Amino acid sequence: MAEGMEKQLQPGDILFNEGDRGEIMYLIREGKIKITKGKGDEEKTLAVLKEGDFFGEMAIIDGSPRSAGAVAVTPVSLLVIDKESFKEKLRENPLIEYMLETLTRRLRTADEQIRLLTIKSEERRVLAHIITKAKETGRETEGGTEITPFSFESLANITGISESKVKDYVNKLIQVNLVTLRENSLIIRGVGDLDDYLRYIALKEKFEKI
Repeated sequence: MAEGMEKQLQPGDILFNEGDRGEIMYLIREGKIKITKGKGDEEKTLAVLKEGDFFGEMAIIDGSPRSAGAVAVTPVSLLVIDKESFKEKLRENPLIEYMLETLTRRLRTADEQIRLLTIKSEERRVLAHIITKAKETGRETEGGTEITPFSFESLANITGISESKVKDYVNKLIQVNLVTLRENSLIIRGVGDLDDYLRYIALKEKFEKI
């Protein structure tokens, strides 16, 4: 789509999902859009945007996946602004481009911390962050998906868990052959397997309470 094109949505229409790649930002000309995190029973509404609001800019600034989903609440008319048009405007002022990129990084870090803090289980919190980092910034290698740089200290800071506990959880993953450590890198042998392990931990915690 090119800049200036309009897009129409009906109530319940999904504009994009959390984790989708983003090449477009939007300005609401009419109607309301709900910004959400999570799916199903765990879905949370972060905001309801209305006429005059814009959204979707973070993904086209830094190229990362969408940090949240967007769903139409009412009939919606959107003005579409594509990535190249947006970037071209930014390049006219390098200082503004730098400030926006820095702000976007900070907002993504804050979003991730808020999301993690809603997960009560510390072990699942660590797993969820590792999986997110692997999917968003991981580099594919022969040994698996590599997260670089990696440190126990940074993982402890973002998850709000002591460094000693973080080490215990990561060592547990090493023991079951899901990850390996290499200097300042963490290698995930299979992100899908780590996803399965996270679900296993969640089910284990659920049924242990029964």
